Amino acid sequence: MRFRKLTASAAVGALAALSLAVAPASASTLNAGATPQAGNSAVKIRTGAGTSYTAVAQINEGQWVSCWYPVTADCNSASTGVTTGSSYTCNGTTSNRWLKVGHNRTLRYVALGCVRISQIPPGAPVVG
Repeated sequence: MRFRKLTASAAVGALAALSLAVAPASASTLNAGATPQAGNSAVKIRTGAGTSYTAVAQINEGQWVSCWYPVTADCNSASTGVTTGSSYTCNGTTSNRWLKVGHNRTLRYVALGCVRISQIPPGAPVVG
């Protein structure tokens, strides 16, 4: 019986240490998002970081998609916000960088070169 108490106590201590290591979300982090850049009327939201992955939705002009948490307010300054994948061309530029976004509470991807990243304006329509 004493062994179980020690094990439970150790588990609680480990969980407390883990929760202290995770930075708390701020309002600016949760409101960061992406919208199509000028010249793009729609940007596809894909299941993976490449054009061969299935497009599950799209962001139209005036719409936003939320950045995947945890990232900073501008979405891509943290290493967790952007990944590399297959190449695409958008607005005359070729890139392989993909922005991680949340759609229907699932990790999805949009071509980073096709979107503008900033705070989502209050009341703006958010896809997914």
